[in-house]
Amino acid sequence: MTFCKCSAWSELQSRHCETFVLDPSYGWLLCWVELTEEKGYTQVNRFGVPIKHCPMCGKMLNTED
Repeated sequence: MTFCKCSAWSELQSRHCETFVLDPSYGWLLCWVELTEEKGYTQVNRFGVPIKHCPMCGKMLNTED
């Protein structure tokens, strides 16, 4: 799946391939993980923000294959 066809995206994708994920329900997501310490245990929290435009060039993102 091609996110965007701009050259800046190609470089970003090769360096951070797990940061941008295509989810069937939400479309493209900007994803990250946060680790917190609670009562002696490490909690893993996963977050994602839906995005509709390429962060590099501003074009509308492709959600279809």
